[in-house]
Amino acid sequence: MNVANDLGRAVGDGITGLVAGSFRALGAAVQAVINTFQTVLPGIWLPIAGILLVVFVLWLFKK
Repeated sequence: MNVANDLGRAVGDGITGLVAGSFRALGAAVQAVINTFQTVLPGIWLPIAGILLVVFVLWLFKK
């Protein structure tokens, strides 16, 4: 019974590690994109471009 419990715990830990790693990778990718946009669009231009993008996407969905 102890072996099955250890196996289940090992499988659960492995799945948890995979999911946590994928979230870390996704977060790093989003941060890299934001950093790139901050380099290309310095100062106030990044929030303005973000708001315009959101308005455009909402307009496309509403259309």
